[in-house]
Amino acid sequence: MPLQHNHDHQTVDTLLRGAVDLHCHSGPSVMGRKVNHAEEIAEAAAAGMRAVLIKDHFYSATPVLELIKRHRPIDSELEILSGVRLNNALGGLNPRAVKVGLNMGARLVWMPTLSSSNHLRTAHDYDLAGKLGMLPPEGLSVLTVNGVLRDEVKEIIDIIAEHDAVLCGGHLHVSEMYPLFTEAKKRGAGRLLVSHPTFWIDADLADLRELASMGVHLEHCACMLIDCPSRQFTAEELHDYVKAGGLEQTILGSDLGQPMNPRPVEGFRSVIKLCLDSGFTPEETRRMTSSNACSLMGIRPSRH
Repeated sequence: MPLQHNHDHQTVDTLLRGAVDLHCHSGPSVMGRKVNHAEEIAEAAAAGMRAVLIKDHFYSATPVLELIKRHRPIDSELEILSGVRLNNALGGLNPRAVKVGLNMGARLVWMPTLSSSNHLRTAHDYDLAGKLGMLPPEGLSVLTVNGVLRDEVKEIIDIIAEHDAVLCGGHLHVSEMYPLFTEAKKRGAGRLLVSHPTFWIDADLADLRELASMGVHLEHCACMLIDCPSRQFTAEELHDYVKAGGLEQTILGSDLGQPMNPRPVEGFRSVIKLCLDSGFTPEETRRMTSSNACSLMGIRPSRH
């Protein structure tokens, strides 16, 4: 589908107001970041966004963000969201870290990302730990060697269900996500998410259809659509992904904040324009950049 390039700045700005970004990589972090948490929050608020979720691979930003919230204008509509990421630095598949994080206000739990066995197999030639001066990672899987979901993962799911929080598959392989989400639904955890399913995760169109049929939201990321070094797929492919997973289950996040990429709000603006220019209607674009994420996170849509 050819790009139209016929939508003005006002239309893009209107859709940015009320938008939700569930994938902001701001700092401080042991990894390089272009923007810090306070700057990202200020920029999102200035753009009229409804919510941003701050994520880091090595620590939970929840305590920092809870402190920032106390110094925000009380009439601000911007929701500041955080989560707990189950990588080695937080003890891996650690129910205690999940319980503490959710009790403090986190709203989402990521299964292992950079510490997942799947990620380490895929990125075997990229020595991130060495570059960052960290201890070598220990590969993590939610499954035992016999292919059975680990007991500690079941305990984590129960805690997520208790808090009505979101379970994200992290960087697990798509084959691990089916037993994970099947068990999650049995245990009452109904808010389910896969981030960038076609990158690291190895999902194909059939997987997108199957995951969506299970009620899983599918988050595709701006950093793979706009002018970033990590660009992975085209606007035409995005249409295929949305068709496979369904408009009602599709979310667009930024996955931005890295030094070589645009700032998250700037990148989110670009992906909104790309959606419009590639043939999605304003209503469809609003759904993918706001409404679906609000539904997943259990927050009220913007008044805009």
